[in-house]
Amino acid sequence: MSAKRWDYLTPGIPDELFIRGEVPMTKAEVRAVTLSRLRLQPGQHVVDVGAGTGSVAIECALLLQGGRVTAVEKDESALELIRQNARAFQVENLEVVSGRAPGALAGLAPAQRIVIGGTGGAMREILLACGELLVPGGILVVNCILLQSLVSCLETLSSLDFSSPELVSLAVSRGERLAGQTMLKPLNPVFILAAEKKEAGR
Repeated sequence: MSAKRWDYLTPGIPDELFIRGEVPMTKAEVRAVTLSRLRLQPGQHVVDVGAGTGSVAIECALLLQGGRVTAVEKDESALELIRQNARAFQVENLEVVSGRAPGALAGLAPAQRIVIGGTGGAMREILLACGELLVPGGILVVNCILLQSLVSCLETLSSLDFSSPELVSLAVSRGERLAGQTMLKPLNPVFILAAEKKEAGR
């Protein structure tokens, strides 16, 4: 591998290439599906809410030509990890915003894409703020581990000006060696929800 950590255009950077610490991280397979649902285009502004280690934000930044990414995170240790990972992947189009959503979303530039990785129990309030921040025709992607979070997300989106959401339940198992054999070790299942903000008059 060259001086760059990731020389490829394909999403799903291996987990071990990120500096992780104790902060939860979106796993490679989940990131790959999340990015496919975001439908990124050159020049877009992407906001990552509850960015954690910054793995999703960094993948977006690497893929966006002429675009930029804003990573919003409240945890100080996570914020430092985002900065470290941005340096490690030589990402220059990533802005880190310290603060708790939804309050930290106030004042951000309108976004064409928003991805929500963590809500701290404020799903409804964050979705309402994201509905204001997202431009018409923009795409929102939400990753949920808890069933309660998924239900709150679906109920809130039904009251907002969004299209009927696409929902995927992703259950991944990875092969691991055990006593000279191969076993499958499951990761936590994740719900990935994508919805488009309706254009005026639609």
